[in-house]
Formats: sequence, structure tokens, C-alpha cells
Amino acid sequence: MERHPAVSERRLFGLLALNRSTVWRQKKGVSRRVVNLEKEREKRELVERMAELVEEYPTWGYRRIWAWLRFRDLLCINKKRVERLMYENGWQARCIVNTPRPRVAQSVSQSSQPDERWAMDATS
Repeated sequence: MERHPAVSERRLFGLLALNRSTVWRQKKGVSRRVVNLEKEREKRELVERMAELVEEYPTWGYRRIWAWLRFRDLLCINKKRVERLMYENGWQARCIVNTPRPRVAQSVSQSSQPDERWAMDATS
């Protein structure tokens, strides 16, 4: 499309009944992604520090790792970011699942003579 200096872009699109965004829309996707090298380096250092902590304390979960990074290492980091990085690297602490124990088989009460066993009902 050629631009004519006498007619503004807004007026031209108004006369054609088109939205300007439909013509000037840019492609989205990987080609537009800008990689911030500083953030990538920071993320790499954070993952390395988390790997050290997970290796030293394998029973710690993301909450404890986050608390250590936040209050001991004095890093300003979000708890959800620590959780996501631990999930991506497969560092979740194992959950201990308590399964219910099977019931002990109760024997049938049998008495060998009268008045040997007594029971009381306290519902009245």
C-alpha cells in the first residue's frame, strides 16, 4: 500500500471501513521473542543453587527451599517460581502416603459357662 501525504492513515482506513490493526498486524511467535541474556544467566544461577540445596537436603520441598533462598541467601524470589523450577527439574519431595491398615480379625466371643461375660448398653 502506498502512502499519499494528503490523506492521513486514519482517514484512509475510515473511508475503506477497515481497522488499522488488520493491515499492520505483526506475526506472533518465536520470531518475535527477544531473549534477555541477563535473565537467562540469573535463572541458570538460581537453578544451580537450587540443585545444591536439593542435593544436600533431598527431603525439602519447594516451601523450605524457597524459605532458604529468601531468608538465608537473601534472594527476592517468588514461591511459585521456585515451585515451577523444581517441577521442571523433577525435584519434588516424595509424598508419604498413609494407607489405612487392615482391620484385625475379631474373634467371636464364646463363653464356656453362664455368667462368664457381661455387656452393658449405655444408650438409654
